[in-house]
Amino acid sequence: MSHRTAPEDRISFPHKIAYGVGGFVNNLLAQGIGNMMIVLTLALGMDFRAVGLLGSLPRAFDAITDPLVGFISDKTKSRWGRRRPFLFIGAIASGVVFALLWQMPAPTQFRLKLVDYGADGVYSGEVTGEPVGMLESVVNSLRGIVTVEMMDDVEDEVTILPPTLVTGQWVSVDVPLAAFDELATREHLSQILISGDLTEVYVDNVYLYRSDGAARAEPSGQDVDGPAAPEARAPTPTVPAQDVISLFSDAYDDVPVQFWSTDWDESDVADTQVAGDPVKHYTNLRFAGIDFGETPVDAREMTHVHMDIWTPETTGAGRSQTYYFYYFLIGSLIFFLAYTVFATPWVALGYELTPDYNERTRLMGVQNFVSNIAFVIGPWFLVIMTNAAWFRNQMAGARFLAIAICVTTIALGVIPAIFLRERVPTGGGDANEDSASLAENVMEFLRGLWQTVKTGPFLMLCVATFLIFNSFIMISQFQFWVFAYYVSGGNIGEGAGLAGLVGTLGIVAGFLVIMIVTWLGTKIGKKNAFFVSTGISMFGYALKWFCYTPDYPMLALLPAPFLAFGLGGLFTLMGSMIADVVDLDEITTGERREGMFGSVFWWVVKVGQSVAILAGGFLLYSTGLDPALGANQPEGTLFWLRFYDAVVPLVASAIAIVAIYKYPITEKSALDVRAELEKRRGTGSVAA
Repeated sequence: MSHRTAPEDRISFPHKIAYGVGGFVNNLLAQGIGNMMIVLTLALGMDFRAVGLLGSLPRAFDAITDPLVGFISDKTKSRWGRRRPFLFIGAIASGVVFALLWQMPAPTQFRLKLVDYGADGVYSGEVTGEPVGMLESVVNSLRGIVTVEMMDDVEDEVTILPPTLVTGQWVSVDVPLAAFDELATREHLSQILISGDLTEVYVDNVYLYRSDGAARAEPSGQDVDGPAAPEARAPTPTVPAQDVISLFSDAYDDVPVQFWSTDWDESDVADTQVAGDPVKHYTNLRFAGIDFGETPVDAREMTHVHMDIWTPETTGAGRSQTYYFYYFLIGSLIFFLAYTVFATPWVALGYELTPDYNERTRLMGVQNFVSNIAFVIGPWFLVIMTNAAWFRNQMAGARFLAIAICVTTIALGVIPAIFLRERVPTGGGDANEDSASLAENVMEFLRGLWQTVKTGPFLMLCVATFLIFNSFIMISQFQFWVFAYYVSGGNIGEGAGLAGLVGTLGIVAGFLVIMIVTWLGTKIGKKNAFFVSTGISMFGYALKWFCYTPDYPMLALLPAPFLAFGLGGLFTLMGSMIADVVDLDEITTGERREGMFGSVFWWVVKVGQSVAILAGGFLLYSTGLDPALGANQPEGTLFWLRFYDAVVPLVASAIAIVAIYKYPITEKSALDVRAELEKRRGTGSVAA
């Protein structure tokens, strides 16, 4: 039976929330730097390889600085404690640097989005061109979510940048339809959306065409000072009429287009003429919808989309790719250092707020609950940044979002530093350590690092975390492909809709799981609670094999609540268990080294994540999956997709249970260790 926590060992609920707020900031910054990097390609046109380097190099630096900052914070002595100065400075510095990281000048953009409504001719549950009431619209949307098969809309967007864009002359924009990667079908093409930085554009010769493969000349020239409107006609199209589906051109017979600017977009369009040639003149343009109405276009035989545009506005190429690369690389290195200055001491602070075995679990449960709110917000970052109704380009959206994250980080990040107090005395160590030389400090750091990594119970926790978390990361992509090609028979839209629904249910269930595991940890012990939560998640992985089925797509929802026990239980219990290891380590070394243990633990998580992503890519490649083949995947591909998706994390979780089986710290042994420590150095001051 568990002991009763003494009043002086309890942490008030507001102070638990204060510690959890630090975790929210920690996850918010991680979500920001991860989810916003796609803007480097979308807005700045950076090469995927360069973006990959910008994602990996700073994290390698982060892995080095984690133990260093942990060591320094362990050795810090100040009137404000060991951790709080780092939290205060780190929150302000990381927020400011994060905002500056995204203030790069971007090239002028002109964006084209193609939308295919699918076989049902429906967008968001509403029949094209047919108004419905609010209640009916909501019912249609819910029906689209629940039945899944209605989710057959697909769309994708490409960005045209300088030097293709120029000022004061006609520019012929030719985009291969293959460049619209997410446009899985072109049989029911229903809309073209134009948006970007240009507020005034003349448009002519809008058509889809079939190319014989011959290269088309790229537009050339420089910005020129000229009239406010074009004086010459747009170039005369030369593609044979039999290879064209024309929407607007004097050179061809046009198919019907219902709207050149819809009532829901933000633009004004007028019909005018240039040298006797009819053109569309867009002004006050933020985004405009060219809607084909109830006569969608079958563009399966077409290879390109063409549009001639003319703008009087200045277009800019931004900065060079080299400038962007080094600006973001140097900025990221500084950001990750500031981020580490906040995150590593914050982790360590949680290990020392209370010496009580069960109160530590309650603290980590509240912390994990509050921290996970960031994961609900993070997936919306791309939606915010790319919303043409709010921002003219993705970089403008990124700048705004970065400033919002900066303000939130500073406002919330200082809360743990202001309201929380360290409890455990900082005694121990040599009286002459303040005058130690650099070489002596380096040797002490290395000895401390070695002592940490060879601590048996700590290694057990690291191995279990590595297996559970990184097996999840390794197969994280597989679920979508199983939904798209096995459950939905090759329909990407349906697969994405089902994946979104399952993911949302998993997030919601995760909050409930945290409360359940926290309660279990205080009733049956942390190790037993780990066995229960991991066992339930293993049951969920096994259910995948039977519930991910094309016969009953909605059965895919069933495993989600069970799967939530995996990571929900892991990160609720690991922090509390590491705090117990820190006490055990103090018995041996006479030092409190929360910073070192916390930094090494998260170093294992970060390095493991990189390895898991790499291994997952090789596993996915080994299945033979080829998205270009649609539903006609090679024999065996679907089997191996399903096998890896279910079996890899199932086996890894089983090994993790074996790793924790001999974990020696129980509630009784933890109480004995605490009694011995307090006999040696006193109880310390009570946390505020």
